Amino acid sequence: MNSGKKMNETIQKKALSFSIIDGALSSIMGSLVGGIFLTGFAIKILKAQPQQIGVLAALPMLANLVQIFGSYIIEKTGKRRSLCLLSIIGSRILWIIIIMLPLKIFETIGDFRVWALVGVIGLSGLFGSLAGVAWLSWMSELVPENIRGSYFGKRNMIASFCGMVFILLGGKFLTLWESKHSGSNPFGFIILFGLGLIAGLIAIWFLFLIPEVEGKAGNKEDSFDFLVFVKPLKDRNFLTLIVFVSVWMFAIQIAAPFYGVFMIENLKINFSAITVFGTFATFATLVMMKIWGPISDKLGNKPVIIVSGWVLILVPFIWIVAVPERYYFPILTAHILSGAFMAGATLSQFNILIKLSPQEGRSVYFALFAAITGSFGALAPIIGGSVSQLFSKLSFQVMNYNVSGLHFIFLISSVLQILTIFFIVKVKEPAASTPVAVIMQLKNDLNPQTGIAGVADFVMVKLEKSENILKRVDDITETIADKSEQKIEKAINKGENIIKKPLEKIKEFLKEDK
Repeated sequence: MNSGKKMNETIQKKALSFSIIDGALSSIMGSLVGGIFLTGFAIKILKAQPQQIGVLAALPMLANLVQIFGSYIIEKTGKRRSLCLLSIIGSRILWIIIIMLPLKIFETIGDFRVWALVGVIGLSGLFGSLAGVAWLSWMSELVPENIRGSYFGKRNMIASFCGMVFILLGGKFLTLWESKHSGSNPFGFIILFGLGLIAGLIAIWFLFLIPEVEGKAGNKEDSFDFLVFVKPLKDRNFLTLIVFVSVWMFAIQIAAPFYGVFMIENLKINFSAITVFGTFATFATLVMMKIWGPISDKLGNKPVIIVSGWVLILVPFIWIVAVPERYYFPILTAHILSGAFMAGATLSQFNILIKLSPQEGRSVYFALFAAITGSFGALAPIIGGSVSQLFSKLSFQVMNYNVSGLHFIFLISSVLQILTIFFIVKVKEPAASTPVAVIMQLKNDLNPQTGIAGVADFVMVKLEKSENILKRVDDITETIADKSEQKIEKAINKGENIIKKPLEKIKEFLKEDK
């Protein structure tokens, strides 16, 4: 990436600063209008059921399918900045309707208000996804490759800090509001969502101040070959990354939307306490983001994903041991581990996506990646909601703990996450180090007096003893991966042959029309 040559250094520095401010304000909006507050609004005000919560969580990810259309616009016109700005304005303005849902103007539709919420969130998600593919392509050109990990680590850290502060304030505000009024009074949520929207609209101004980066310009006279969307799938390394993130996304999202439901419905935790737990998660993200960025720059992204993935496998099990009488320690532990190691996983996935995508047609790679992984992520909470309903009356005892309802979703999530680790092993990242090197670096970066160093030593010994086992697992996964890749490649070639002739006829028709 030669952004320094394409843009004045002073302008570039200002642009990078504006992007950080945009990230901070957007995080404030996300904290106040999404997550636990959106879940609470749907449950307490609109009386949503678990299946509806699942659909609500699925829509923003399902909307990623539209990124293919977004990448077509980018490749055709080169207008990444314009597409990003217009789409994000549309995405955020729609929140005015959500803010108005509890008011008398929508009283006539009664119980259908929750489906109206689902519809607006879905439409907002479509615009947001268009903005996402444009922003990713735009920022990948703006940020120099040699500082990508550190820069986005810093940006995410600042954004997370702002989100942490406002989610804490928002939780306290809602708890005080409910104590003075009632849990069914909607105006606390209306005020919260309104403040979030204001922050989101201000963020657009700072995004507007960032100039377009000189890159490949679109040519309206050139015909766009839709077969370019098949090209990324023929890249075995990129395809393996897509498979890994898709399965990982499914494993995470089948349970993620229901942790909030579990705290509100099963553990009866108020919003103030819930946001305190969330604050610990965000604080862990802040601390670790400062560490993960340089580690990913120095040792690579793949080993960071592997180390983070193994820790995240434990999180669903921790949720299961939380009971109404004793939930503080397990819920706090689950939040801290999630915040610390999800930061490493998501940052490294973002970086490796950019790293494995060629500059030529990069937006197509981004769009296809988002569309496929987003589809799996969208399917997961819908299935999770249905499974939770199926298991709602099933329960059994394990020692002193009763496993029932949402616990089954948490267990499924953990098992699926275990399977995903073997997919990331097959992704080839140039110059990447090993997971053991990441563990050693973490040992050096974190305070040894906390006892983390001792744990790292223990893990190192176990890893050395397990070397032969890991080699066998690697051989097995290599065989499975090769067979799978061959089958996928055959399927792609057949699909390409099927659509090639109709596309040629469409092109001929368009030429005749001209």
